Amino acid sequence: MKIRIAVAVAGAAFALTGLTGCSATYDETIAACRAELKERGEDAKGKPAECKDVREDDYGKLVMVVTAEKEGWLDENGNVDMGEMVEDGSE
Repeated sequence: MKIRIAVAVAGAAFALTGLTGCSATYDETIAACRAELKERGEDAKGKPAECKDVREDDYGKLVMVVTAEKEGWLDENGNVDMGEMVEDGSE
């Protein structure tokens, strides 16, 4: 009985380690994608190679955040500055 419990605990620990490792890898992928999107010029088209493993919903959010950053629409806390957006829209 003790052996079964030990094997179950070891298996659970191994599974949690694997999940944590996957999460870190995905976070690194997101960071690389975001960095690439920041460096891209306005004329760039398509999804960069660094973003190929990013889920589509996450990629869409990254594009919006990076665009807001580039346009200066975020305040010092990372919140959308509606005044800046409206000002840019009226130009």
